[in-house]
Amino acid sequence: MGLDAGVVVLLIILGWFFWPSKDAGPARRERPERPDVNEAELEAAERDVQEAADEESVRDWGPGTGHKPLP
Repeated sequence: MGLDAGVVVLLIILGWFFWPSKDAGPARRERPERPDVNEAELEAAERDVQEAADEESVRDWGPGTGHKPLP
């Protein structure tokens, strides 16, 4: 009897813990407002990286990497 009551209480607690709440929507992934960033150029660069044939063609050559810009 005591074991049954413990299992029931445990199931109730687990049910309460895993029950979705009303505000349990997917996380919002909005970018912060950045007036100095050209969003169209950023989207094009991200698309170029995702569609690149190999990693070498899109390697980072920016400040701090020690690489020269690609020709």
